[in-house]
Amino acid sequence: MSHLAKHFNRCIFMMSLLLSMVSSQVVQAQNSMTQSESASILHLNVANLERSLEFYRGVLGMEFVDPPAEPRSGRGLVDDANVMLQTTILKTPNGSFSLELVEWLNTPLRAMYPNIQDPGEIMLAMTVRDLDALLARAREIGLQVLSENGAAYDAPTNRAVMIRDSDGFIVELVERKDRDFTGPGEVSDVSVWLSVADLNQTVTFYNNVFGFDLAEPGPAGAANDRIQALFGDRSIATMRASRGTFPGSDFEINFQEFTGPTRRPVAHRVQDPGGPIMLIGVNDFSAAIDKIKQYDGLVGTDQKSVMLDPGTSSSWTRDPNGLLIRLSQEQ
Repeated sequence: MSHLAKHFNRCIFMMSLLLSMVSSQVVQAQNSMTQSESASILHLNVANLERSLEFYRGVLGMEFVDPPAEPRSGRGLVDDANVMLQTTILKTPNGSFSLELVEWLNTPLRAMYPNIQDPGEIMLAMTVRDLDALLARAREIGLQVLSENGAAYDAPTNRAVMIRDSDGFIVELVERKDRDFTGPGEVSDVSVWLSVADLNQTVTFYNNVFGFDLAEPGPAGAANDRIQALFGDRSIATMRASRGTFPGSDFEINFQEFTGPTRRPVAHRVQDPGGPIMLIGVNDFSAAIDKIKQYDGLVGTDQKSVMLDPGTSSSWTRDPNGLLIRLSQEQ
């Protein structure tokens, strides 16, 4: 049974097998009763599990924690009585990063395939042993190379390239010149980046709702040649970023804001491939719901907040960027 399938059995309304950005761990609340207490491993909704495994396992060399399970009913997770889902859990060979791939079956899907500037887009930055070898193998399976001229950008301390996986998630492969690659496998460090509409608004939201300790962002700076070339978009005008850690943990999430090209919020549904979701447990569910509404988030999956029934202990919510968050009362 997958990690989130077990979590669903514990939390009756828990929509499992989606995207969360935190490796499995307990996050201790410290200063606010609405801080996050726990989060799950990384989950990605994919359109085709076999095709996704060609990249994450076949190219990047991630290892099975749980091999692909037989399709099982997903009834109650989405509004379709015939829905099925199939999952697998992978990890990097050093075991420090895990993800669960999920394919939804027998239900209509709307592929997101966003651009890096679109609020709600996810980017994974991976330190790799041999960038050229991985890039060649990614091309062989038909993945899109975003970087200018389809080539890696050569900087003083590293070489890097941006590619899309088959569902639109952007993956940066970085080969470092300033330190030796250590450990097994082809991939070591993995960091998660979320594109946002307004960095100030996002910092205020995560500080007040989930107890982050993010400093007030500075002004945006002009996008340099490396950023424009890596993403293959010379219309990117500015970029700024902020890095935060879930309270009591060592898990970092990076928020980045771009201006210049047209930005279209991902605005994904629960089952849509390419649409990220976080699952977060909190000390005080009601207080967290109130703060989400207070700091420009939404309750529910639509573009307007809904009223929850008394006694509700879990609900879909959205952050100010439209990112879906499954919020639950910790037991």
